[in-house]
Amino acid sequence: MHQNNNSSIEADMKVEINKKRLEYLLALYKMSVDDLLSLLNKGRKRITGAADISGDSIDLGVLKRIGEIFDKEVSFFQDYSKLSTNASSSIFFRKTSFGTELNLESIRTVNRFESLKNALDAYNKLSQLDVKFDIEHYTLQDDPKTVAVRARDFFYPGETVNHRQFLVKMIEKIADHGIFVFEYIETWNKKEKTNIDGFYLKPNVIVLKHHKHYKREIFTLAHELGHCLLGIEEVESVDMMDISAQTSYSDVERWCNDFAYQFIMGQEAETLANIACVDSRNDYCIDLFKAISARTHISRLALYTRMYIDRKISYSSYSNVKSELAEEYRRREEQEKLKNSEKRGGRTPKPIISPLFLKTMQYAYFNGVVNETTFCSRLNVKPANFERELWR
Repeated sequence: MHQNNNSSIEADMKVEINKKRLEYLLALYKMSVDDLLSLLNKGRKRITGAADISGDSIDLGVLKRIGEIFDKEVSFFQDYSKLSTNASSSIFFRKTSFGTELNLESIRTVNRFESLKNALDAYNKLSQLDVKFDIEHYTLQDDPKTVAVRARDFFYPGETVNHRQFLVKMIEKIADHGIFVFEYIETWNKKEKTNIDGFYLKPNVIVLKHHKHYKREIFTLAHELGHCLLGIEEVESVDMMDISAQTSYSDVERWCNDFAYQFIMGQEAETLANIACVDSRNDYCIDLFKAISARTHISRLALYTRMYIDRKISYSSYSNVKSELAEEYRRREEQEKLKNSEKRGGRTPKPIISPLFLKTMQYAYFNGVVNETTFCSRLNVKPANFERELWR
C-alpha cells in the first residue's frame, strides 16, 4: 500500500525539466515522440499522451520511466548545460546505419561507453596524462593478409594456450598503442540484452561483449582492431559462422573478417590455404582441424566455415559437419551446466580491465581529479579492494 501511495504521489508531482535534453535523446536514439509513447505505455492502464511529455514540466513518475528507457537519471533532464548534436559528439550523429539493426539496449550500451570515454578524456586532460594513439592506418586497398602479418608484430600476444589469458594479453598489447578496450558483461537473467558483439569508436575505443566462449570474443576483438586500423567505425554483430550474412557483407566487413582470420591464424592460415578440398577422401580434415584449433584461438566450426567461404567444402558436407559440431558443443554445455548447477547463483564474472583504463583512473586519483568513490565506481571495484587496485 505504501509503495502504491508513493507511485500515486510521483504521478501527481511535476518537476521542471530542460526540454532540449529530451529532444537530444530522441535525436540520438533516432526515436519519434510516438515511439517513446509506445514504450512508455507498454503494459500500462494509465496512458501517457504527447501533451504529457512536451511541456517544461513532466510528472515525476513519467520522467523516471523516460529515464529508465534512456538509461538516464532525473538530474540529467534538469541540467541546462548545452549538449551538442554535432558529428563529433556521438557515432549516432555520424552514422545513419550500422552493420546490425541495433536494439534499444545496444544503443544504450554504446551511449554509455561514449559517455565513459568522454569522462576519461577529461580526466587525462586534468591529470596531464598523455595517451599516445600510436598505430599505422590502412585502407581497403591494402591486402588484409599483409596488414595482419604486420599487425601481429605489434598486437599479437604470443603463444598462450588459455583463451582468456590470450584475450587479456591481447588487450594489454593493444593498450600499449593508446587504444582503450572495454568489456561488458550481460548476466544470464538480464531481461534486455544487446544484439551486438562489439564496436569501434573513433579514434581509439574498442568495446567487446563478454562471451563464455572466448574464441568468439577473440575474433571480435581482432575484427574491431581491423576497423581501428582502417579508421572506420561500426557497431555490429560479428559472427563468422553466419553463412547467410556472408553474401551481404560490405567490403569493410569482409576486409575486417579476413584481417581477423589471418591475424589469429598466423602461419596456420597457410596450412588451410594449401588444402585443395575437404571431403570424405581426407576424412573431412577432422584430425587436422582439431589440431589447428588447439594450437590457435579459432574454433573448428570457424575453420570449416572458412573452407566453405573458400569453396573447398560442399554445402551439404558443411551442413553435416556443422550439425555434428553443434551437437558436440551442446552435449559439452549440458555437462558443464550439470557440473556447475549448484553455482548458478554464484558470482557474476567481472569485465576485463584494460591497463590503459586503470592507468587513467590511477592518474586521476593521484592528481585529485576523482575521489575514492568515483575510482571504485568506474572500475567496478569494491571499496575494500580500493588500495589493491590503486597500486596494481
